[in-house]
Amino acid sequence: MDIEIRKLSTDLLDDWLYYFDHVAFTDNKEWSCCYCIHYHWKQAFEDEWKKTGTADLRGCAVKLINEGIMQGYLAYHGGQVVGWCNANDKQVYDTVHAKIYRDKQGEGKKIKAIVCFIVAPDMRGQGIASRLLERVCGDAADESYDYLEAYPNHGGADRDYHGPLSMYGKNGFGVHCDSDGYTVVRKYF
Repeated sequence: MDIEIRKLSTDLLDDWLYYFDHVAFTDNKEWSCCYCIHYHWKQAFEDEWKKTGTADLRGCAVKLINEGIMQGYLAYHGGQVVGWCNANDKQVYDTVHAKIYRDKQGEGKKIKAIVCFIVAPDMRGQGIASRLLERVCGDAADESYDYLEAYPNHGGADRDYHGPLSMYGKNGFGVHCDSDGYTVVRKYF
């Protein structure tokens, strides 16, 4: 299958929005409003939430992309986005630090975190998440990160948006520890 992986940029914002608005969650309407923003909670909309009790998640995502805070990779097939991976420096993910895994031994290290994969429903099971992960790994090494870290969920396939543990093992990650319903995996460079 011909898959092209592109790093998210403001030039690709319209593609990213179309994917989230019309493709990513056609099989799960409950999640259609997420815009992959959960792990950026504080930076994204805490002030807005405090003022109004609601937040424009789509607008917050656009703001974070335009500011370079939300980063990641888009997978294209036939000129259309068919997958997304949210990956960036661990320090930008407020929820990772607050709820998932805080590691004092990682202080002073340059750590890239992978927090989400979203593959189009009709394209799942075809290796797209693995292709996205391979690109993240290559770029993290080129960008002089000390290691990559990811957080596969304990649980069934409906919780695989962090990527399945087996995919990480096939890509050279090792289990670091378990933390509150997640397995923390790392790949060192």
